[in-house]
Amino acid sequence: MNTMMAARPPAPARHRGIAEDGIAAYIAETVPVDSLVAGGYLAGHDGRLIAHQLRAPQLRQAMNRSVCHAVQPDVDSFFQEDGEPDADWKQRRTRTVRDHCTVCPVRAACAELALRDGDTAGVRGGLDPQKLDRRLAAESSRLERARAADEQATEQQRARFAAGAELLRLTGQYLGTGQPQKRRENVEKMREAARRRDELVAAHRLTAGWTAAA
Repeated sequence: MNTMMAARPPAPARHRGIAEDGIAAYIAETVPVDSLVAGGYLAGHDGRLIAHQLRAPQLRQAMNRSVCHAVQPDVDSFFQEDGEPDADWKQRRTRTVRDHCTVCPVRAACAELALRDGDTAGVRGGLDPQKLDRRLAAESSRLERARAADEQATEQQRARFAAGAELLRLTGQYLGTGQPQKRRENVEKMREAARRRDELVAAHRLTAGWTAAA
């Protein structure tokens, strides 16, 4: 995004954040998660803006490409031990961030997921607990909106699953009914269930920024 924005005169400060958020939202809606990771879009400043736009399941999907997922480090490396002097923990934390977080292609997604979950106990996305707590407080309104959007996305997913299950139930219940009138009624019920399922799937594809299937 910085490259794209460098090609035009810098926007006034009050508009720059809005422009960046709009670009981040467009990228998040149109680029698959795996492609975001491969393109380096979930690390650094730009990654932070894009991670803001992703839903929680997408953030968790991105975590499958994290350094931690690949190498399975000792989880204790990310937490201060009981009674450990702050100076020792600071040195160990610095090594952890250097060896795992700095090179991680999804560190922005990791930090965002921690903030959505309110998990600030250890190092996440290269941020120590103090930095996570500060962001949690500073971005409370944004995070509240993000959590609400996550819940809405979850409810929509449940509705899609329920519509698909209802279609299967009707198909199994009515398939092969002998009376012509009853068959017509059953076929109409199945068509209505299929329409409902297709409407929910189409709405999901539109929200996700996917094009209609050919």
